Amino acid sequence: MGILRTQLWASILAISAISPWSARAQTDASLRESIWLEAEHFEGLRGYCWPMGKVEMKQTDGHWGLSGPGWAAEWNMGGESNFLSIATAATDDRAVVSKQIEIPVEGNYFVWVRYGDWREQTEQFEVQLEQANLPTWTGTFGLQPVIEEDNELKLYFNWCFGWGRAEGAFKKGPAKISLRSSTRQAQPRQLDVVVLTTDPNYRPQIKNRPEHPTWELLSEYRQSGFGALTPLSRAASEAKATNAAPLLPDVLRLKTFADRGFLYQWNVGATGSTADWLGDDPARVLFPYGMRDPDVIEEFRKTYSGRTDVPIFSDPRIVPSFHGVGAGIFATDPQTGELLPEGQQFARWLDANPNRQWGMMMNYHPGKPIGPKGIETFAKYRDRFVGSIAGESLGYFDIPPETMKAATAAAQTRRQLVEAFTPLGLAANAEKYRAVYGRDLDANPYRDVIACKSVGVTAFTPLCYLWGARTVGYESTAATSVMLGMRWAFLRGAARQFDGLTATYRSCNFGDSSTIFSNSQSYHSPQNILDNYYSVYSGAGMTWYKMDIWYQYMAGASLFYHEQGFDEFWKPGGTTAAGIRPIELSPKGKLVDRFLRLTAAKPDRGNPWTPVAFLVDYAHGWEPSSNWPNAFENWHANPDRFLVGDHERMLEEYFGTAYYPIGPESEKPITGTNEVFLPGIFGDVFDVIFATPDASKWRTIDAYPVVIVAGDIELTAGEGQRLAEYVERGGTLLIADEQLTGEGAAALRLPAVGAVVEAQQYRWLSDANLQRSQRFRCRPIQATDATWKIVASTGDGQVFCAQQDRGQGRIVYLSVPRGLGIDRRAIPVVARLFAHLTRGLMPVEVEGQVEWLVNRTADGWLVTLLNPAGQAKPQQGITPTDYRQNKLVRIHTRGLVHSAIDRLDPTLTLTPGQGEIEVEVPAGGVRILELK
Repeated sequence: MGILRTQLWASILAISAISPWSARAQTDASLRESIWLEAEHFEGLRGYCWPMGKVEMKQTDGHWGLSGPGWAAEWNMGGESNFLSIATAATDDRAVVSKQIEIPVEGNYFVWVRYGDWREQTEQFEVQLEQANLPTWTGTFGLQPVIEEDNELKLYFNWCFGWGRAEGAFKKGPAKISLRSSTRQAQPRQLDVVVLTTDPNYRPQIKNRPEHPTWELLSEYRQSGFGALTPLSRAASEAKATNAAPLLPDVLRLKTFADRGFLYQWNVGATGSTADWLGDDPARVLFPYGMRDPDVIEEFRKTYSGRTDVPIFSDPRIVPSFHGVGAGIFATDPQTGELLPEGQQFARWLDANPNRQWGMMMNYHPGKPIGPKGIETFAKYRDRFVGSIAGESLGYFDIPPETMKAATAAAQTRRQLVEAFTPLGLAANAEKYRAVYGRDLDANPYRDVIACKSVGVTAFTPLCYLWGARTVGYESTAATSVMLGMRWAFLRGAARQFDGLTATYRSCNFGDSSTIFSNSQSYHSPQNILDNYYSVYSGAGMTWYKMDIWYQYMAGASLFYHEQGFDEFWKPGGTTAAGIRPIELSPKGKLVDRFLRLTAAKPDRGNPWTPVAFLVDYAHGWEPSSNWPNAFENWHANPDRFLVGDHERMLEEYFGTAYYPIGPESEKPITGTNEVFLPGIFGDVFDVIFATPDASKWRTIDAYPVVIVAGDIELTAGEGQRLAEYVERGGTLLIADEQLTGEGAAALRLPAVGAVVEAQQYRWLSDANLQRSQRFRCRPIQATDATWKIVASTGDGQVFCAQQDRGQGRIVYLSVPRGLGIDRRAIPVVARLFAHLTRGLMPVEVEGQVEWLVNRTADGWLVTLLNPAGQAKPQQGITPTDYRQNKLVRIHTRGLVHSAIDRLDPTLTLTPGQGEIEVEVPAGGVRILELK
């Protein structure tokens, strides 16, 4: 074992701090074990099955199909775990899916299944588990109701998700688990998740997971803080040695369009709202705007014609945008070749407003030729063209599935997959624009496309930049485990790395509802409970909207695009005693108006200070809320390939750790904010950067003091050398066993390791107490010199985590495959590593259960604080804010702060202390503190 074994405690790091959790020593070796299995991750799925859909939408023929993301009933019940479930038809008596798993320990297991329980009907299905030399175990479910028949949800929807349980004795080792429908039933079978656990006390309510030592440790950190944990990074000690406010590296400064500052792209092409502002009448509304309701438009014109103080729309950062492909606003008359009247008027407006920008939105538009005159006009104003928004799409171009499937059939790795489908995507996009312009205007027709996906932004963001996009966006929702901060880490890190711009696609969606203050764009029928129901009481709500607008602005968005920009004004009231009130800003409009006024008054928002980067492969393909459970959302049309495996599990677990408590929050019914705005224990201090074979694309890695490698990466020789250089130049790099392959891995000179052993206890740093973990495998590190220092070891002294200083930096090696236990969840040591690696890197740090983000400004710091607690907005309706859930926050600064004000509430009196500021953040509230 060498020096690491013989000097187990003598040659350890000079780190004596012990976390609050370390006192909970594990003395019982029989730790409970659990396995969580998403039904959609089983193999053998084909197509879709929608139990609440029309007859043709819920048919299967000997197979299970994807069922989700769900409709109204599912969202009200908390939605499917991990976004998807599976289903098979009522008449299908031979559907089977299966999965290979590993039972971590021998014993009696409780098998729990979350499934759709129909009112006064059975929904029989079976779970089977096969192990070598043992009889097949079968558990039958769905014969008795697990939810009371007159339960509220059953009365509305005739079914409800519930949990059934069976028991079985299994031995340690490999097993095959299958889900079967062997009988015909009156209703489809819908399955969400399967849990195997040795814990007899586990009682799931909605999507609750069994207790887990890693989550317990993270919960302790959240409740008690990090105390005096000593940093593990080399850079932290240097940062601690000075009280001077550090400057943001230039390479991490976020860009705006043509360096003109933040912009707000706005739909103005709705019928009836463009005729006046593009006209010549001096009494017209003078600014671009968009509305839909005729009575509101009429009164808006009467109120604001000729005025220069129009709320929202007189802001010069508003970018008028029209519906169409390319420069569709400049379409020409096929007969005369001249610009159509609206295009002529808009060109005159651009001439009269030389400092204003313009844009397009292509959603679902097929595109049409604009002719030579249109191209000539486009060329004249192209330097002010911010781009073409593509909501929930990579560009609204079509690739036949059979073409995609054939082109990607030979791909064996995710990188090969990307190399195979990239030419198809770029060719289809070029063809779309060739149809509009009659020829290729650029060598890069993808430059002006602004892809704004919600689900899929994590997987496709690096690809969009590599395809040549200038701007990449994100459409935020409230209906998925979006972890807005995490998704912004992917977007922001990529924008910095690829020198691009970012966009925020502003909608107001929640499941199958949306908050809309316009009669002409709403579905008000109370019978629409099974699908879309848009009204002022549905959707994510204004607390979500308020937090979203401020967070995304402070996170660094180059521009906003306003999808629902037609309902900022309305005429509220009633037809009885209240009467209809005069025109006013709608609740949404009030938020936008105040946002624009405050940001215009103080435009310096700084740049997010994010000292820790996750390094993932540019072709990682992972999406935590995917529409299909394989890489890149099955865009490659190979539904049975590139399925969820250990690569995806590592990414999910690492980001779930970094953004804890996203896991516990995703167990609850969605409330509009709980899975979006997370009071993460580490704060929003992360970016995501991407490994690419082109070493010139690694331009930002040296700006991050700590880099955590996440997911599998097949390193080329150049990539391996670049990672080694990062360490030599002063970076601290965390790597886990088995995640790096390829010829480049050798450049990192990882220590030799021994044969695989198993453990379920460990010692951490200088603490002699045994800590508990789920059962995990590791390969003992066989280092032979004292430069490798022990970080963690098993109960019997086998070292499985060690670090070595190299050059100016440090490498930390975890010899647990991908940091996952046998249950395929992160072991507690991963959480400890994150805690120690993030210490000492933030000049400003927040203590308290709020979401926080720190920005470096020209003369100080901005600290964004969001408290989502106390504002539980359901899919339908509004609830009072619970101000008992106000949160007290302490802000620790390195050095003296002379002044502190809240940009959103300047009346708040704050008294900076020596290195500490205390402030209360109201429930459902946002504060942006300016520190100087």
